[in-house]
Amino acid sequence: MKAAILTIGDELTCGYRLDTNSQAISQRLALLPIDVALHLSVSDEMAAIHTALHVARHVADVVIITGGLGPTEDDLTRQAVAAHFKLALEEDAEALTRIKERFAHRGREMTPQLLQSNRRQAQIPTGSEVIYNERGTAAGFYLPIQGKHIFATPGIPYEMMGMLETFILPHLRELLGESRSTRRAAVKVYGVPESQINEMIRPLLTRERNPLLGLLPHRGTITIEIVAAADSLAEAERLIERDLVTLRAILKHHVISEDERELPQVVADLLVERELTIATAEIGTGGLVAARLTEPEGCEHWFRDSDVPQISISDTLSIEAAAAASDEVSGEAAILAQVLAARQAAIADIGVGVGPIISSDNARRPHGAVYVTVNLQGQESHHRLSFNGDRNRVRQWAADAVLDLVRLQLLKERL
Repeated sequence: MKAAILTIGDELTCGYRLDTNSQAISQRLALLPIDVALHLSVSDEMAAIHTALHVARHVADVVIITGGLGPTEDDLTRQAVAAHFKLALEEDAEALTRIKERFAHRGREMTPQLLQSNRRQAQIPTGSEVIYNERGTAAGFYLPIQGKHIFATPGIPYEMMGMLETFILPHLRELLGESRSTRRAAVKVYGVPESQINEMIRPLLTRERNPLLGLLPHRGTITIEIVAAADSLAEAERLIERDLVTLRAILKHHVISEDERELPQVVADLLVERELTIATAEIGTGGLVAARLTEPEGCEHWFRDSDVPQISISDTLSIEAAAAASDEVSGEAAILAQVLAARQAAIADIGVGVGPIISSDNARRPHGAVYVTVNLQGQESHHRLSFNGDRNRVRQWAADAVLDLVRLQLLKERL
């Protein structure tokens, strides 16, 4: 079985927005396994969508469309699909009711004008099955026709992923006629580049083996998806566990979870387990570490304080200007991180200090360094983090890296 992925929207063809949907869908289809034969992005034009559908259904059995299901006049996906297959559009009462309920829940009035425009989001081609949107307003649809399987979802990645995981992937598994028991696991790894992981576990990544493994990167975290198929659930679980044992042995402390937990939740669980509290003081990351730490439920029980000390623009400029030539600036930044951590350790079991970002003056290849100290009940660890990219990218990656430093320190103390 082959698939084609169509992403629709002027924002994609004009270059205003990057198509991340095709990547996310392809990565998940590969684990079924379904080969993706085509990625195609087209504008919000009937003729362009018609041509894309013509191409897609001639090279693939499954066509997954994202985008063009909104309430505006230029959201043409449902009309284009209906016209392409010479079908009418019909309104789904349940989908419209869900849209009205979402407006009411948000405290927004559904005026006659809004009702008229939002009715479009409840329309589907005749013969389709509605894919209800639990994360937004626009309904998706599934159309089996002429031996092909057409799926359409909104273009917003969060909404698309909801439909992909709850409807499209389960449906495709049924279409594949998989009568064997399947089991899925996910190992999240931090601190090792995707290319290095690929080399470390290369024997496990061949398409011919069972289980199938795939790598899904997101910032510094790599998710290793494992899917096993067997004659019984027990055998599938045994195959999964065999690969988990191998991955633990190879990746060691870089494995952050085997149960979908991200870094913030992993750190939170370690803090709860050890009955410890934490406080942060951040210059370079500007409170991002604290924001990550307060994502999990119950953070008020272990998160004590967040401080974002101010440094003047002139100080920042002098740091950046001197960074390439002077070790003194780096030394001052490291000392500042140590002082900040010690100060926060006075009000919590763990104090985290993040110094200013020391940026390069290389416009062609920007990068930044950040000094971090983690003070756990008086035991300090000092770190220099370095990332390529502009200031915002450095901040985002540094915030995640700081969480991992806290995780590693907690694991070290637990041993």
